[in-house]
Amino acid sequence: MTDLSKTAPRPRLGGHVARWALTLLLLTGAWFLVKVTLPEGSSLAPFPTVATIGEQASARNLVVTVTDVHAARRVTSSEGWSADGTWLVVDLEAASVQKPSLLDHANLFIGERTFAPTDRGTSFARHPLMTGVPQSGSLAFELPADALRGTATLRLGLLTADDGTVPLDGAIELMIDLDATPVEAEVPLQENGWAR
Repeated sequence: MTDLSKTAPRPRLGGHVARWALTLLLLTGAWFLVKVTLPEGSSLAPFPTVATIGEQASARNLVVTVTDVHAARRVTSSEGWSADGTWLVVDLEAASVQKPSLLDHANLFIGERTFAPTDRGTSFARHPLMTGVPQSGSLAFELPADALRGTATLRLGLLTADDGTVPLDGAIELMIDLDATPVEAEVPLQENGWAR
């Protein structure tokens, strides 16, 4: 009679451990890939150019210099319009690079909230931009009374289609420290015109 215990191969513990380790490694790789994959639609999102106050920033067909940022309790315009409230006013100079366009995208992001500039008074929003010739003006954002805290992001850009259905053709972003921006009693909006 033959003793099978001496001739039959014994299961190896190392093989099972290697399979489990490989499975764990593949699952970890899949989890990491999900975490680093860009969100849906991000391939169409513009790559933002970071701006600083007083420095020129450019993104594709747009060149912008933010000259000043004000927080105010009242804004006025040369046309006689005024409004009380909580305002953030951005003075800027802008021009197109390749072809005339409109400054058709200007949004202020504070936390999860998004604000568009007012179209009342003298506003630089949707102002026609000339190629290579900077023009100046102001964007005024009316905010809730509690919004002048933390950090805000101003995003400026040009849409690639007039109907607003095509993503931005580049974007310029300015970070604004709202805590460090003193609140003024009144701020006049700049008249839209040629930059000095």
